[in-house]
Amino acid sequence: MNELKIRFSGPRSGRWPLTVGQKNVLEWIRTDFPGPSDILSAVVRVPKAGTLDAVGAALGALIGRHEALRTLLRDGEQVVQAEGTLVAEVVEATGTERDWMVSGGRVFDPAADLPVRVRVVTRGGVPFLIVLHVSHVAADLSAITVLRAELTALLAGRELPPADHHPADRAAYEHSPAGRRQLDGSIRYWGRHLEERPLCSLGLPYRFPGRKGHHQVLLGSRAGAEAVASIAAAAGVRPLAVVMAAFAALLTRWTGEPGCLLNCLCSNRFSPELRDYVGTISQETWIPFTATSSFPEAVARMNAAALAAYKYGRYDSARLNAAMRAAERARGMPCHRDVVVNNTTGHSRVILPASGLEAGAGDRSFDAPVEFDVYRLDGKLGCGLGVDARLAAADEVAALLGGVERLVVAAAEGDVDLGDFGIALVERGAGWVRTEACWVDVPGVQKVADLALGDGVARIEAVGGRLVGHVGPGLDASVAAEKVLAEIVRQTRHGVVAPGSWLAQG
Repeated sequence: MNELKIRFSGPRSGRWPLTVGQKNVLEWIRTDFPGPSDILSAVVRVPKAGTLDAVGAALGALIGRHEALRTLLRDGEQVVQAEGTLVAEVVEATGTERDWMVSGGRVFDPAADLPVRVRVVTRGGVPFLIVLHVSHVAADLSAITVLRAELTALLAGRELPPADHHPADRAAYEHSPAGRRQLDGSIRYWGRHLEERPLCSLGLPYRFPGRKGHHQVLLGSRAGAEAVASIAAAAGVRPLAVVMAAFAALLTRWTGEPGCLLNCLCSNRFSPELRDYVGTISQETWIPFTATSSFPEAVARMNAAALAAYKYGRYDSARLNAAMRAAERARGMPCHRDVVVNNTTGHSRVILPASGLEAGAGDRSFDAPVEFDVYRLDGKLGCGLGVDARLAAADEVAALLGGVERLVVAAAEGDVDLGDFGIALVERGAGWVRTEACWVDVPGVQKVADLALGDGVARIEAVGGRLVGHVGPGLDASVAAEKVLAEIVRQTRHGVVAPGSWLAQG
């Protein structure tokens, strides 16, 4: 293995506050080994006449033009370097492409490491591929697409327009009066949902408690893509809204919930200066869905909810987390991140089935009980579904994803009955009851109360759609309520919520 020294310099350096996007990533990025989203990668082919010197010059220009690639995050600030040298690995092509990508397996230290790592792959000493690995603190998925396109242009000798909006500029906006108003508005918006919406979208028992991992299925369907395009055109909505509505409609039919909260990534690139922005600005949002028996209405609701959610997709994650913790205590239930919808159209490298369903992991990026991935919408509908194996059998997961295809194909032809698609309502078993807020596992709540207070100290029951706790003499009901609530929030189990009222028995 040889090295290529890449020298870079940029027009600006200095220290600025962190952006909300940078702070958000720092909350979850790992420091021991990379998680599935911690490092994003891109492969760029070198033109036939390319040389190592030309590769080094193009990479130096790329790093020089984007401040995010020469920024360290230290002591609550982003520190932009004026110039420096990045050492790239140069390896001769042997083995498989996966072998060439392995340099992305080491963590980045945001305070000490430049957030970009490069491997140049050669054949007979001549470069033919460049592999970029970029820390998520410096680039999200959209930014990786920008970097890939710009590096390709630089290698071809094409001029690029100046990159004039950087994380430092983003931080300045976020600290301006307009930026603060926008961030405050987002917290108010999400705060209302935390107060009004169920914090759990599943409320399902572990019917298969001994199983591990996820059942994972992939779908490829040309008929599905045609149907989605037809429905979207007729309804005047985005194709993604059609697919999400089909999934949410079948999910709520399975869970028996009146709606669900879908955790989705929002690119946050709706203003012109952010179109080619290199930095991390995408954040997770909740899209609230209310079930309906009409699929056209489900599509309309999903599209409207998504547009509203995307409007408030930029927020201070620390403030939102505080609001979530407060909502948990006020409502007596954990805030679950249980259903994730991940749209990677245009970015995914998943090999889809030629037609129909196949078992396969796809590009799962989130550790959630349910993850629905949308990989492709144009020409072929490509989706993936992963469900915690304790919650469902493999054939149920396949039927749920297959139901998405069947539903959109049928809906493109005319009116449909949602009851004909997906899988039947889950059987929760004895002890599960529907309260005013959600499905509740009453024996599960009793176990938590026994753990928090001692066996037999409290008795939990459902009365008229409400969960009630009874405590005997000698124990203050408010003390019991606080202890049980703390244990429930700590355990974050589905279907386990705090009683809405506590009664002291004489």
